Amino acid sequence: MADSARDATALAATHGIPEPTTLGTQLREILTLAHAFERRLGSHLSVNPTDLAAMEHLIEEGPLTPSDLATRLGISTAASTLVVDRLVSLGHVSRSPHPHDRRKIVVVPSPDSIVRAMSELVPVISSVNDVVASLDPEERETIERFLGRVADVYRSAVDAP
Repeated sequence: MADSARDATALAATHGIPEPTTLGTQLREILTLAHAFERRLGSHLSVNPTDLAAMEHLIEEGPLTPSDLATRLGISTAASTLVVDRLVSLGHVSRSPHPHDRRKIVVVPSPDSIVRAMSELVPVISSVNDVVASLDPEERETIERFLGRVADVYRSAVDAP
């Protein structure tokens, strides 16, 4: 074992971090790959991570006001205006009158941008669905229970004071 790996193992043991398990390593790898895929998608669409997150909200939820977008992104309304300006300039979204409140506008994702994003997302989603479909019901139930428990751990950590 290299000195740096030995030092990392000793440091982890000192702080009570358990030895890595195969499942833990695989979960970390999936998270790493998911982040890499998001960076690839952002690059494909020529947007930064915040702009990509805004596009995800707009594609999933439909038109939103800049204020609603700010809330979902956890940024200020001024920052959301900058996000929308960038997305408009790239042709990913447009501003339209609010359907029920003429004082407001909504941000609408462009159909072409939705198609571009989905052309990258659908193959991954379909392949994951194929993996799930290949599982027998008992395997699927075990994996669902495991992932549910892992999600609960993270939910607790996020909600901790």
